[in-house]
Amino acid sequence: MTSFFSESWAKALRRKPVLHAVAAFGTTLAAAGIFPSSIGHATEKAEAAQRPPLVMQVFVTTRNDDCYDNGQLKAIKRLTTLAQHRINREGGIAGRKIVVNILDDQRSQENTTANLATAIADPLTIAMIGLSNATRAKAAFDANGKDLKASGIPFVSDISVTDIIRDYPNVFTTRAAEDEERMPVIAEFVKESHFERPAFIGIQSLLASTNLGDSLNKYLGGLAADQRLKLVADKLDPGEVAAAVADLKSKNVGIVFLSVGGDRMKDVVKQFQDAGFTPPLFVTGRIETLAGQGADAYPNDVYQLAWDGLPDVYSERLRELIWSTASPAQWIFEGKKNAGAPGWKDGTCKPRDEDIPLNALDNDNMRALSVGSQYADIVGLIAEAARSAEATAEIPDLRKLIVQQLQTAYASGRGIFKGRFDNWSFQPASRAAARTPLILMLPHGRGQTQLAPLQFLHLRNQSLQRIDTLYADIDLIHAERIDDTDKTFFADFYLSMNDRGGASIEQIEFANAYLEPGSNDRQITVRALHDGSQSAAYPDHMKIYQVTGKFVYSPDLRNYPFDTQRFAIDLRPKNGGNPFIVQPPPQKVRDHVVTVDGWDPKDQYVGYDQDFVRTVDAQTLEPSVFPFYKASFVWLMKRETTDYFLRVVVPLGFILIIAYLSIFISTHHFEAIVTIQVTALLSAVALYLALPKLDANTETLSDQMFLFTYLMLSVIIAITIARENKRIEPIRWLRKSLVFLHIIAVPAAVGAMAYYVYLASTA
Repeated sequence: MTSFFSESWAKALRRKPVLHAVAAFGTTLAAAGIFPSSIGHATEKAEAAQRPPLVMQVFVTTRNDDCYDNGQLKAIKRLTTLAQHRINREGGIAGRKIVVNILDDQRSQENTTANLATAIADPLTIAMIGLSNATRAKAAFDANGKDLKASGIPFVSDISVTDIIRDYPNVFTTRAAEDEERMPVIAEFVKESHFERPAFIGIQSLLASTNLGDSLNKYLGGLAADQRLKLVADKLDPGEVAAAVADLKSKNVGIVFLSVGGDRMKDVVKQFQDAGFTPPLFVTGRIETLAGQGADAYPNDVYQLAWDGLPDVYSERLRELIWSTASPAQWIFEGKKNAGAPGWKDGTCKPRDEDIPLNALDNDNMRALSVGSQYADIVGLIAEAARSAEATAEIPDLRKLIVQQLQTAYASGRGIFKGRFDNWSFQPASRAAARTPLILMLPHGRGQTQLAPLQFLHLRNQSLQRIDTLYADIDLIHAERIDDTDKTFFADFYLSMNDRGGASIEQIEFANAYLEPGSNDRQITVRALHDGSQSAAYPDHMKIYQVTGKFVYSPDLRNYPFDTQRFAIDLRPKNGGNPFIVQPPPQKVRDHVVTVDGWDPKDQYVGYDQDFVRTVDAQTLEPSVFPFYKASFVWLMKRETTDYFLRVVVPLGFILIIAYLSIFISTHHFEAIVTIQVTALLSAVALYLALPKLDANTETLSDQMFLFTYLMLSVIIAITIARENKRIEPIRWLRKSLVFLHIIAVPAAVGAMAYYVYLASTA
């Protein structure tokens, strides 16, 4: 009764604004205990729903010089809008709707400064997100800093230089801090790898570059050489670059940190090759641009920090997002031709092959999806941080609450927001994202990037824990006894790993192996085929195991029996004190041959995710979060449907045909006609009951087919009876309409359903 009254009160309040005064009186009575408090809460929520929506300002940067649109703006708009709709369905923020407003600076300093001023001046702004270019961000902060700080608006930026946000307690960044994340990893890597005489080449007018050079000087105890180049018309002087390379060569540096921007990196690296001086490089651009072959290949190792886009592995969360939708094409964002790009005039832009369709899993598209997902994550994080707000809270109070929650509830080591793209928490001191980078490596002579053997994990006490890269692969031989009800399958596979880092199967836990209810043991059998020693039959340093076991999977049976399911072998560290991260071989060299009874393998990939253990000390009430990496070797398989067609689709077709043909029997045999049709309906019901039962917890496509068949048979029976009704027979137009429905509409509906099933079976 209370719930009904509360809902009715809220609806009435929305219909008649004059009730606001009465609402205030009802809230007062509720507070006094005269009326149930839910009445007051419903009133507050209804009032909040009537107020203007809160605005999340999203700063983006587009460029018009790319040959094809990289899709990042489109992905940001699409995914932040989806997040907006989800948050509004769940009640918004403090009962108020939210809207996402996109502000594009188009790589212009004036636009960046103006956009920030506009967002701060909007009284409905609840949060700001984005802004990645450090140089433009600093100028915008210099111009609007006083208003930004006074507004108290939570601003989750994407600024790489944390010094810029140091004096603004309401500004955070999704980038890792130089002092807390990046530089400790670099310094420890240089120390563990025994590199000597490090040097730096950067650009003096780029803030991110100069900040990196200064940090390297600080954390590495000085540099053997420090070259800051000048930009003229956004280009480097080749003579100045050659002089810088010659200086480094004369000092015989051991490793060079290169921060000149991705577009210029290849030209600078070529100068090293031309000078005959090729030390190991640690770059800030995209390492893939240096992956040449033969004489074009750089003849030494190249390193880079990365937080996503790891080589030969997919983000499991993003891959699952694509896989779980009916049409993966809806996640294709990149590809539109940018006709105004200068490259089309000077010939540097090359047309795409129109015969090769764009794929949602292309690297550029996955990068766009990653960027869009990151922005959407922050939209969700802002809403989650304000979840405890009362419906009566004013905007300044909401801003203050969000900032407070980001600093406490989502402080590094204490709490985490698990988003679609990543796990989010912030360092309390710098307010930078707690995201420990991984180290990528382009080994000389291979032309293929991979994780470096040495990685690090940031712990809650700000120390670094070394973790080793496990170079491993799983070759699935055979899978069988796939049970959709028990959600299990049996798999037989080879596990191979490089043992140079002391790797062994003893440190691995198969996370999704089936646990026996009685003994609580995992049903896994391991047989060692090679121990990694020198052998004429097996490669050196390769441990090889044959593993057989029962594993758990999570079927999505909405499209059963024309479904594609995901079968995975999940690996994670068995001991928290001995973590690792998996690097598989490239997809093109992995074995794609697998035998699965009743299933057709369609694709395979390796996914990674960072999971965490969340604990709370029951005595001190101190929360803690410990992260770890896990890898999933995944096979996507489509169910073979020949048996289903023979046992279900064909009999249903004959049942419908017989029922349909019965309408052409003379009406003098009315009872026989109805008997045939009712028998057909009962036969369809019996066929359904004879099928194996699925614990799908949802309506499958098979269920839809049977429900449609029941409907059509019932319609046929109803029309047959109606045509013989004496009250309908004199009405000519109605009688003809029933004949049309019987003879034309029913088979047309069946044909449409058959086409729908055909599309589902071939998807």
